[in-house]
Amino acid sequence: MQQVSSSNKKTYIAAIVVLLLISLGCYVYLTLTKPAYLQNGTVLVLPVNLTSDKIEPQWNRYAAMDMLIHQLNLGVNYPLLQTEDIINIISLISRKHSDKAADIQQIMAISGAVLVIESSIKGTNNQYQLAFTLHQQHSSESDVVNVASIEQALLTAAELINQQVHPQHSKITEQFDSRFSPPQLIHAIALMQGGDSVAAEEQLSALIVTAPDNLVAQRLLAMIQLQRHQYQRLNSTLTAAIIEASRQKDERELARFRLLLAQSYTETNKIEHALSVLSIAKTNAAKMQDWLTLGYISQLAGVINQRIGRNADAREQFKKAIEYHKMMGYPVGQTQALNDLAELEMVEHNYPQAYRYINRSYELVAHRRLDDLETSTLKIMSKIENKMQHR
Repeated sequence: MQQVSSSNKKTYIAAIVVLLLISLGCYVYLTLTKPAYLQNGTVLVLPVNLTSDKIEPQWNRYAAMDMLIHQLNLGVNYPLLQTEDIINIISLISRKHSDKAADIQQIMAISGAVLVIESSIKGTNNQYQLAFTLHQQHSSESDVVNVASIEQALLTAAELINQQVHPQHSKITEQFDSRFSPPQLIHAIALMQGGDSVAAEEQLSALIVTAPDNLVAQRLLAMIQLQRHQYQRLNSTLTAAIIEASRQKDERELARFRLLLAQSYTETNKIEHALSVLSIAKTNAAKMQDWLTLGYISQLAGVINQRIGRNADAREQFKKAIEYHKMMGYPVGQTQALNDLAELEMVEHNYPQAYRYINRSYELVAHRRLDDLETSTLKIMSKIENKMQHR
């Protein structure tokens, strides 16, 4: 009986040891595989670097990026910058540092993104490898997928990223045709970045004849026409674009088209028309939770209200603009709205409050290295300081 008891005791101890080892192994595995904590904030997807012997015509670095963005479903805590917003941010950084490529830290500083997704696709003999890296402020995580097509590579990568960042929102939508696919559109973007708006306008106009449903082409054309003060052409472009966007039920594009229309009305002194259009644009943008566009809508509404002497309304709109840009973590928009607020308070001789706003603005400029806004911000600060000294 004693021998049996001793044998059972040894078996019991061995079982406990095995269970402890399994538990320890599970803990180590979960510790190593659990992704680093990601704070809430904006996500930015970089253009996809494509290297392949044979790339189908619909694919380019922007179209691939656009598809990846539209397949990501990360929840309300991780709003995604849209393709054209990212192109604009990269162009802004390139103007500052034309001699070298922007690094991840610069991109995070200017965009306010908490997560930057960098990816590349290599392909030979109908086999494609997509490598992607998720960059946070102080850490990075990488993964690789191997599939038979570029589309499948992007879908698989999106699914992996969705599961890693926010598993509850991991569902993807397979049917998506990027508006950034046409080579003419990519050429036009390059021309715009190079400052040749005349040639870019020709490219976009030609593209719209063959692809009148391409809303990105129409919006880029409208932006050029607004920049060149071609108000009659702009009105025709936006009228057609709003009709097409309504047909496609694209609330995001409707908001941005109407923002451009309100800007043209403002520049041609059709103030009440501008405010009316902005009100509709705000509804469009709110449906899509497009905080960046809502920020610029509120900012323009503030400028218009200040122009017609409704300073209290202007102040409210500038403050809303700051809050919307904060929701995206976008320092450029916050700085611009803070500068507007500071100038409004200066007009009302409220110099201490004006100085508080401009000081907040300059802190953003210095911390985020917003060189393009430094001169204008310091100029407003100098004016306020002079006013305070001569009171």
